[in-house]
Amino acid sequence: MPSFATKLEKILHERSINQSALAKKIGVDKSLMNKWVKGRHVPSARFMTKIARELGMTEQEIFFDPDFSHLD
Repeated sequence: MPSFATKLEKILHERSINQSALAKKIGVDKSLMNKWVKGRHVPSARFMTKIARELGMTEQEIFFDPDFSHLD
């Protein structure tokens, strides 16, 4: 099962969204976003919701779905 970090990195790449842009939209420092993308930290529930909303996805799809379709 892909990790959250792997999923997030792939989604950002597929959608041509850079980490800094997403960080700004959800109100976090870009260094924290980088830690999430690199798998060093996992976002809190509050930021999980913000990330999913900004990416037009549900929390279930991006964080918990083992059959996440974007990784096929």
